Amino acid sequence: MRFQNKSLLVLTCLCGLAAGMASGAAIADSQAPSQPNGVSAQAIDSSSVRVSWNQPWDNVGIEGYNVYRNNQYYATVFNTNYIDYAVTNGSYEYAIVAFDAAKNYTSLSAKAAVTVGGGNSSQAVVSTNNNQNLAVPSALRATIQSGNEAIIYWTAPQGDVKGYNIYRDGGYISSTSSTEYRDTQLGWGQDHRYYVVAYNHNNTFSEKSAELLVNTNNNRSAEQILSDPVQAAPAPVQQTGGVPDGYRQVFADEFQQYSLDPNKWNSQYRWGPWLTINNEQQFYVNSIHNPDFGHSPFSFDGENMTISAIRTPEHLRSSANWKPYISGALTTYNKFKMKYGYVEIRAKLPKGKGLWSAFWLLHNNENDRRPEIDVVEYIGDKPTVAYNTYHYYDQNGNLQSSPTMEAWGPDYSQEFHTYAVKWEPGLITWYVDGVERNTYQNGNAAWEDMYLLVNLAVGGAWAGNPDGSTPFPARMTIDYIRAYQKN
Repeated sequence: MRFQNKSLLVLTCLCGLAAGMASGAAIADSQAPSQPNGVSAQAIDSSSVRVSWNQPWDNVGIEGYNVYRNNQYYATVFNTNYIDYAVTNGSYEYAIVAFDAAKNYTSLSAKAAVTVGGGNSSQAVVSTNNNQNLAVPSALRATIQSGNEAIIYWTAPQGDVKGYNIYRDGGYISSTSSTEYRDTQLGWGQDHRYYVVAYNHNNTFSEKSAELLVNTNNNRSAEQILSDPVQAAPAPVQQTGGVPDGYRQVFADEFQQYSLDPNKWNSQYRWGPWLTINNEQQFYVNSIHNPDFGHSPFSFDGENMTISAIRTPEHLRSSANWKPYISGALTTYNKFKMKYGYVEIRAKLPKGKGLWSAFWLLHNNENDRRPEIDVVEYIGDKPTVAYNTYHYYDQNGNLQSSPTMEAWGPDYSQEFHTYAVKWEPGLITWYVDGVERNTYQNGNAAWEDMYLLVNLAVGGAWAGNPDGSTPFPARMTIDYIRAYQKN
């Protein structure tokens, strides 16, 4: 997980926060982050290992991580992955300690073990549980995008699967938690052979899949362009989305008016404007309840609503809590909530370094689990990726997250696209433009009332800071937001 969960338990600390702001006194931070989990280690080749982990929760924000190799401190990094380029054939164990700005340190995480070499240096071989069977990815297929680009798809095997290693022409090229991979490094008119290896949360690896032959020369026949070494690859099985049969609409805003509907929306988070999550750099203007603020991030053209982020004008800096940017957020908290159903947004998302737009569902009541479903998150300097994630807290108060699943596509900032979730007991399914892209199936999938949120953040632990290339105003334009439930 690349970022801190938005669903911070903030309501319980607002009184202390307000007192601290009134007095001007600094608030001491003595709370350590939660212990990092999901640590994995994968051998990239005979001289390097990729270590990755989920971002833990902290009441203020994660500052960085100390990486331990074979029980000894090894390196400090500031994101949730590290590549160790100083390995040789042999076995290694990695563990992670997280720390915040106040230098509160977690305990050492669980260890991830990996063996480099031993016959196939392109993939990780876990030193324990190596005799467990993991089914093989199947039905490899491809869609040609251009003369040097193709998207490779496959069908996920049954069981505990954390991710996949992708191999091209016999060599490792990448890992992903999704069941697709976009390869932009192909040679035009050349044959390339792919296979995929699955791995689970114990870092046990499957056997390699059947190979897929891909050639981007569109002058060749379809049988030549996309074929298995033995037979043609099966056609992709695309499950179309849209409103499921037997569902009725329970919420909608088509944004065809010229102002926000206060019966449907709040224009701030439930915890108010003064607490900023994820180290973000924007101030969300509460345009509904503070129309005289001096600027509204919400605009309408009779067909769409646009949320705009701008640099904070000098005369509004004190009103904006001295944040360098102003933007907007909407929620249906205390207006609309739902338990299971189908939700969809049609939007054009903003491109640019440091921009982080999102449409999500959050727990309606404060409790131990605090689930969150991210229908879509979009990092502006990665314009061809839409992210899908589910978060919750376990019984020990530790943040747990699904893999941050990727839905690769075109540059999503160039056109309107639909992003949707079908939420059922024990199952969450994500769609982009009506096509199923990712799923999460587990008994811990949210089973309580949740409400809708949409926002355009600037900066933060995942998106990073804007730079000189970031366009301002940055605009997230929304055609509609709709929600449905079973009849």
